[in-house]
Amino acid sequence: MPYLQWTESLSVGAARMDAHHRKLIELINRLFDAMSGDATKTVETVLDDLLDYTRYHFSEEEALLQACGFPGFDEHRTIHRDMIRDVQAMRQRYLENPAGVPAGEALDFLSKWLMRHIIGKDLRYRSCVEGHDEIKTD
Repeated sequence: MPYLQWTESLSVGAARMDAHHRKLIELINRLFDAMSGDATKTVETVLDDLLDYTRYHFSEEEALLQACGFPGFDEHRTIHRDMIRDVQAMRQRYLENPAGVPAGEALDFLSKWLMRHIIGKDLRYRSCVEGHDEIKTD
C-alpha cells in the first residue's frame, strides 16, 4: 500500500495540476517503497527528481494562476520559492552527509511538505482554475 494516496478531495479542479500532484505523490511513494532496504541512494534520486519536477510543476501552476487572475498569485509564488529553497537545503544536507538525512526523515519532511501545500494552499485556487485546463501554460 502506498504511503500517500491520491484522493479526489485533493483535486484542485484542473486535470493537469492534479496529474502533477499525483506525480509528486508517486515520487514520495518511491522513497517509502525503498525504505524496506538500503534507501540511501534512493533519497538522493528522489530529492533530485522531486526538485526538478517541482520546479516544472510550480512554473506550470504559476502560469495557470496568472492566466486565471488568481488574486493570491503573489503570495502563492512566494510560497513556491520558499518550498524550493527548503528542498534544496535538504538536498544539500544530503550531499554533504548522506547518513545525516535518513530516508525516514526525508519521507516525513517531503510528505508533510507536499500535503500541507496541496491542502493548505492549492485548494484555495480551485474556484479560480476549475474548468480552465484549456489555458496554455507553455
